Amino acid sequence: MIAIPKTLEDALRDRFVVPFVGAGVSMAALDRNGKRMFPSWGDLLLGAAARLREDGKRPEANVVEGLLEKRAPDYFEAARHAREGMGPGWYRYLRQVLDPPGNRIDTGSLSLARAVWQLPSRLVITTNYDQILRYALDDPNDLVQISVDATAELSAMLRDEIDRPTVWHLHGFIQQPQRLILTPDGYRELYPSQEDEVRYRGALQALRHLLAARTFLFVGFSLDDAMFGNQIAWVQEAFGGAAGPHYMLVRARELRDTQRRLRDLSCIEFLPFEEFGDPLVALVHALGSAGNREPTTPPPLMAGAPRPTAHLEVAAAPSPAGPLAFLADEVEVMVPPVTRVAHRSLLTEAAPAPRAATAATPRSLETAAGDGGIDMALVRQSYRLVHQYQRSVFDRLAELSDALAGIGLAFERWDPSLFSRHPKSTTEFFRRKYWAWDFLPAYRLQLVWQSSASTSRSVVLEVVSDTGFTRSGGDEPDPTRFGGARAAGSELQISLMRSSVRNLPWNQIWSSLSEQEDTIYDGSDHDLDAGGRPCTYRYLRVDLGAALDKEAFSERVIAPVTAWLAR
Repeated sequence: MIAIPKTLEDALRDRFVVPFVGAGVSMAALDRNGKRMFPSWGDLLLGAAARLREDGKRPEANVVEGLLEKRAPDYFEAARHAREGMGPGWYRYLRQVLDPPGNRIDTGSLSLARAVWQLPSRLVITTNYDQILRYALDDPNDLVQISVDATAELSAMLRDEIDRPTVWHLHGFIQQPQRLILTPDGYRELYPSQEDEVRYRGALQALRHLLAARTFLFVGFSLDDAMFGNQIAWVQEAFGGAAGPHYMLVRARELRDTQRRLRDLSCIEFLPFEEFGDPLVALVHALGSAGNREPTTPPPLMAGAPRPTAHLEVAAAPSPAGPLAFLADEVEVMVPPVTRVAHRSLLTEAAPAPRAATAATPRSLETAAGDGGIDMALVRQSYRLVHQYQRSVFDRLAELSDALAGIGLAFERWDPSLFSRHPKSTTEFFRRKYWAWDFLPAYRLQLVWQSSASTSRSVVLEVVSDTGFTRSGGDEPDPTRFGGARAAGSELQISLMRSSVRNLPWNQIWSSLSEQEDTIYDGSDHDLDAGGRPCTYRYLRVDLGAALDKEAFSERVIAPVTAWLAR
């Protein structure tokens, strides 16, 4: 299995993800002789320069080649000069290169394009001009193609009236060569500056709508693709980082460079894959499988193993059956010993009069609601307790991150393990399809640190505030159906991995651990085979309540983790 961010998994299952396909998907297709069916941007324009030279237009060919030989090749200007130099022959050239007979394709090389269609979306957006997505369908005649100026079709698309496989060719497709957006003038008509006239107004508005309302999954884009760079720059300018999150599949060895180049684009997150070919196809298949699965209760990493409970008693209210039973008598509040007195005062100040619990309300969720509903004093006290708990957790995580940085591991990312990230500012988050749990991301967190030095190392830590959390089906989990708070626990679940092989795909390796026997989660070292490369694994479980004190955290978490990684 491959690690998929929970936010993306939820978006896939909710059918909110729109695949956005770039040139890499087309360039994966081969002919029967094992050669690429479709050229890269550079190869397309170099071929045009060669055609110009063959036609005796040497100066024009020199201009095109010169634009391509720049340190930062100017593909758009090169395309403009090629079009002007070739005249009517430009469109014949494009048809010849970008629309070869389908019977020339080695169908075995269509695995990436076919994987795209396994994602839970009938709509695919592409900036490609070719027909590779048509060839990848079992029934190519079932495909609907939308061009950049097909306003009626775009309107239907925005109303979710898509019942067949549909490709929106954002820059046009080769069967309409005169309408391709390939040169600077066409590009400005779709993505205008303030002084330019918007020719494709419907397409621009449709794209903005989808970027604001959906999650884009960018597949097959190259860092050297100027069109991709302009797309990302336009997204950032148009939405100011508020859209998304959107996800880009990136080759692992290019991840750092990609993050650096796109560091200002807060709406883009990155999913690394080891290499083009099978690893990329496997990642897209995994995304499709995640999106097409019915929601189930996520299994714990240590399936079937007993979970020790973590208890840190908080002073009870005067009456065990009183209104503070929810906070004081039933819930284990994980706080460091030095703050217990403060918490005790929070729980006992201004306590409302006791009220008997009803049979319909589990005692663990009794909130002392009066005739007007929930007792808001308890809500206020609960928020203050949660803040102090989270503040303690975050301070300990900062200390761990500093210690890991000291031995060469960098913080990679975090995700709420069970929920989605907060909805964006333009989202009606209060609608029922969104979870109130989404506003409690620290209830269960996953954090990742990694290193690719001479010894590759990875740490995956989960902060599990409540092991009693249960989920059934796709509806929002109902706390009234959880197990008792005292029977549950709070813990840190830590996966440690190291290998003498550099640049291992840690995300994939960690995900595959769920397929291993439970015996590897015993706190001892286990040697694993990571695709023919040796990897040592250790799993630790730490009582969160007993470790939140700074000294205890250093002793129980930081010391054993750093010592093991430093071997």
